[in-house]
Amino acid sequence: MRCSLSRLCLYGTVLNSADTVERSIRSVFRPDADIVITDGGSTDGTYERLLEISKDYNLRVYRAPGSSRGLGRQLALVRCPEGSYTTYFDLDDEYNVYWHRSIDWGMATGSPRPLGHLYIREYLLSRGGWRDLNYAEDNELWARAGFDYYLPVVFGRPIKIVGTGLGREASRYFQGITGFVKRTLRTSLDLIRGLGLKPIDLVKLFDKSRLPLLLPAYVIAALQGIYRYDKFLNNYELNFYNMLKKLKDPVKEIKADEQYVVFTIPYKVAYHIGVSRIDRRLRAIGLRPYKCRQMSWGESIVGVRSLNAIEVVNDYFHFNFFEAQSCRPLEAAEER
Repeated sequence: MRCSLSRLCLYGTVLNSADTVERSIRSVFRPDADIVITDGGSTDGTYERLLEISKDYNLRVYRAPGSSRGLGRQLALVRCPEGSYTTYFDLDDEYNVYWHRSIDWGMATGSPRPLGHLYIREYLLSRGGWRDLNYAEDNELWARAGFDYYLPVVFGRPIKIVGTGLGREASRYFQGITGFVKRTLRTSLDLIRGLGLKPIDLVKLFDKSRLPLLLPAYVIAALQGIYRYDKFLNNYELNFYNMLKKLKDPVKEIKADEQYVVFTIPYKVAYHIGVSRIDRRLRAIGLRPYKCRQMSWGESIVGVRSLNAIEVVNDYFHFNFFEAQSCRPLEAAEER
């Protein structure tokens, strides 16, 4: 049952995604919500397509050429109705029923910050809103604004699979070698600033092949200002720590199919937070921890109710997000 005590505003920012925006918006649309979108200067017809469908989806569209992901979201957030619950979404992703249920559940708590993707507008603005970052803007915001609960459930997926990292961004965000260099530098700077990294974190978290770029970028990032909110943990680690601390069982809370209930944490981060702590927290909500290889992070701890969930999630994403054959119980992996 959807909460009607507060108005709901869905918002986001987009650039050159004409072939995905309607499908994404259709998946999040609900009659009780406003939708506010910032277009960052699209040249592929995205803005025009958004205008065409605006009446069908109660959609308001604004242009801000050159805006970063963080700034684009901020410009959309401030245009949400006063007093509304707000949740952001990515317009190259589509969302399932658990996304909607999580919103209803979060609003029903009455908290101004129930979930990392759901805040009361005024609360988020009072905490500074979104930073002008093109990467790690969400990690920076979660670490700064906080959240009261975390539901480890798969509720969205990319509409198109076109690679990872910069390769995934190439056609949309830059043209030519100059654009590539600028985008790569901006991504490196914002990664360091948004995740609140120290030099030791660069060595700890990233492959050695990336260090020749990241270490010089750190000097520039330090001059621009690095956002860090914990003495011992960078923002990336802090968010995982808080997710574990505030875990709720999606099966119990939003009646999720247990095969969509998954918690994943990179092993490098898990080792710093404490593997035994993670084991206890996952088991407390009925998840069994495994050590698996994950597409982006490599070795990871994955909490599921059964290994069949790995295959279900891979099928949902339409690619092998996890290497199912690599998974083994965490306790067995730790004994080796």
